[in-house]
Amino acid sequence: MNENPSIFTCTVSKTFDVSHLVMAVVPPKELTGEPLVKQLEAVNEQIGHLIAENVPGARVIQQTVFLKNYEDRHFCQEFWRNFYGEDLPVNVYVPQPPCDGQLLAVEVIAEEDAAQTRITRQGETLTILKHSGITWYYACQQEPKDYSQTMYAQSVGMFQQLDRTFGTRDIPFENVIRTWLYLGNITEPTFSELEGETQRYKELNRARTDFFRDIQFFDGVSSVPWTRAVYPASTGIGGQGDTVVMSALAVSFDDPAAGAIVPLENPQQTSAFDYSQEYSIKSPKFARALLLAGPRNGAIFVSGTASITDQETRYPDDPEKQTELTLENIALLISEENLKAHGKPGFGCRLDEMVCARVYVKRMEDYETIRKVCERLIPNVPKIFTIADVCRPDLLVEIEGMADVGPAKNITRK
Repeated sequence: MNENPSIFTCTVSKTFDVSHLVMAVVPPKELTGEPLVKQLEAVNEQIGHLIAENVPGARVIQQTVFLKNYEDRHFCQEFWRNFYGEDLPVNVYVPQPPCDGQLLAVEVIAEEDAAQTRITRQGETLTILKHSGITWYYACQQEPKDYSQTMYAQSVGMFQQLDRTFGTRDIPFENVIRTWLYLGNITEPTFSELEGETQRYKELNRARTDFFRDIQFFDGVSSVPWTRAVYPASTGIGGQGDTVVMSALAVSFDDPAAGAIVPLENPQQTSAFDYSQEYSIKSPKFARALLLAGPRNGAIFVSGTASITDQETRYPDDPEKQTELTLENIALLISEENLKAHGKPGFGCRLDEMVCARVYVKRMEDYETIRKVCERLIPNVPKIFTIADVCRPDLLVEIEGMADVGPAKNITRK
């Protein structure tokens, strides 16, 4: 199938001895303007076809749903409750319109229903996947409990909610390897009790710094000891309105000696946690990427990446060059050379070997330019394009993704 890769694509990979599917599913263009239920039915049909064609019987673990109208999340959740029943995946609803005009676009993660695979659903905010000596915890928290609170208080409250969600399975926040922070009006001003008039994203960073202060990430999770501060991979990206949405991924190993968690940095970028105060009174606490490795293969989670070298924005107001530099940064980050420098030779990959990518476009008028660069440099990678503000006013695009790596990696495109 897949006669039109710009409509939907799928990557199948066999990592940690189990087949994984990552799908970028967008309703066909001919359904643009049709009611939400028709677009949802088309998305479900495509997901079902891709699973049946590639890994029959695979079960959906998580869906990240990008919405043109955020209020549609309630209808979508009820639709999928009825469809999946007890197998309802974690659904993360993101207030970002798809660039092609549809009402939704969905990134789907599904896993082979193998003999060693165990899937547990903990309500609607946590799905637990266990196989090959690894347990994955997919969690989401949709909204703050009180929007009347300050941006700082909302953000701290959301991190605390995530912590409580993991705590229902006795998983400490130290085990979190990846976070996604979707912040409405990300560059808009707000009030801070610490510094007065400031920016919403800066207050999110202050909240993250304070929440992370006493957390020793990855301590005891894997065999690699850390003598410096380390953090999860992360994306902090804009959204519609004043919404705040967070999701996260944590892991544990049956035998910590069997796995490694390696935060990755880019040699041509200042580490985000070392940014000067001109960008935020408390620097963004995240790794540029993170490798989760077993003995023979692994996965790299690439944080939100932009047109930055050192700590400066490059090519302001040039969407083509910004996109090229963003992808160059990712290529360097996941390269064999960089993985070797981080102590994991043989665990790098090429840019066009990525499993999937999300492309966040600040201005709709730049979409076609950005899309063409992505189709040229990562043509076969499943991609979702959405409209989303980026954390600096002069950044026009941000890209994140995943890559499966290692001597035993096994990736096919469909």
